Amino acid sequence: MSEQADQKVRGMLSKRRLPLAAAVAAAAAVSMVAASSSHADETPLSTAGTAGAEQAGGAEVPGTGEELIATLTALLPQELEITDSSGSGLDESPDSSAWLVAEDGSGGTTFDLSVHRWATEDWHDIAGCQGFGEVEEGFTCEETVLPDGSILSYVTWEFVEEGDAEEGFEPYHDKSWEVWLEGPGGEGLDEPGGRTVLLSENKDLTDVADPDAHTPLLSQEQLTDVVLSPVWQQVLDAADEQYGPPEDWEGGPPSEIPAAELRSVFRSLAPEGLEITDGSDDELGSASLTVDDGEGPALVEITAFDAGFDESFGEIAEGSLAGEELHAVLPVDEFDGAIGHEVIIDEVIDEEWAADEALDEPRCEDSVLDDGTELSVCDWPASAEDSTAISWAVITYPNGASIDITAYNTADWDSEPTRGDAVLSADELAEIVVADEWRAFFS
Repeated sequence: MSEQADQKVRGMLSKRRLPLAAAVAAAAAVSMVAASSSHADETPLSTAGTAGAEQAGGAEVPGTGEELIATLTALLPQELEITDSSGSGLDESPDSSAWLVAEDGSGGTTFDLSVHRWATEDWHDIAGCQGFGEVEEGFTCEETVLPDGSILSYVTWEFVEEGDAEEGFEPYHDKSWEVWLEGPGGEGLDEPGGRTVLLSENKDLTDVADPDAHTPLLSQEQLTDVVLSPVWQQVLDAADEQYGPPEDWEGGPPSEIPAAELRSVFRSLAPEGLEITDGSDDELGSASLTVDDGEGPALVEITAFDAGFDESFGEIAEGSLAGEELHAVLPVDEFDGAIGHEVIIDEVIDEEWAADEALDEPRCEDSVLDDGTELSVCDWPASAEDSTAISWAVITYPNGASIDITAYNTADWDSEPTRGDAVLSADELAEIVVADEWRAFFS
């Protein structure tokens, strides 16, 4: 699958699965919030930087991926055998991360560290267990308010998929244990901005003989001790000094093409017999329409991307959580309450919902035209779990610019389906998107 199509699939996965998870969570009601005092006397967030300076004795703050890996490794139990690692430090972005694999005798256990800042007026909005909002079965959370008001959370996630041998789908069982330390961007609780130190331990239990008997390599207390290490506050202090305060991402339009021009080209190329109504959006680079073939009106979206624009979730601005090694994080309100906390997309989509992807994924075909232009077309039918049907076609020109046309079976994302299938099939969209009229926008 082409890069553009892969990004499209990942975006559609997030749109379809996060609201579905919220619905499941509402029925399951398994979220637990419990107060604990086990670490109430530990070094709080706002004073950790000072303590770290004293503890470090003038040692250099870890600023590269290699240094972060070494620092994290030194804080873990020395008997652990680390077999693989990667990291990203302040020399690459304002956010720091490290990833380790430890031998456990049954496929290895991964540890992920994230040390990052975010822009906000009130960090409390997404901190602690309440920040996760409505979540799915298999989630637990315990929360402690430290003496300075910062919040320490212990979170577990467990995902189990039985699989279906007749359909060729393998079973899947995954569990993670996480400790989050969240607090203000400055010394006072009311300071703008937020800081997070997150350490997660993840284990694929699919091939473990008795997964219920599995004990994580690190206890809750050991995970917490690593997260509360003053060195991570030194890293955050260094990020402030090097990059300045974190900034809200204000992404520009995907291109400068007016919505009216995109609609006009679509109308000229659409199959005959359709009733087409313009959407109300007038933003540059994108346009929406309502299309009705007599079997029910549904939404069609058109997006024109200039060369170099990152479609996956928009361009990541300096000062925001970024970097390939660090998980992409969505704003708290991105999915209208589906999951209110920062959502770790790489983990959630790539690892912990991998089985769901296999059971419910689009049917895509890729081709390359004579001039190197790439065409990706996908159909994603409705299912018993998700009644939304989606079809799309993405054409990517040799210079990297692209046109994405997506058709649905709903009038908008907040409405129930008006029909069984998408209003235009992937093949119909492909015939539209290959037209030279779109290419002319970028010539």
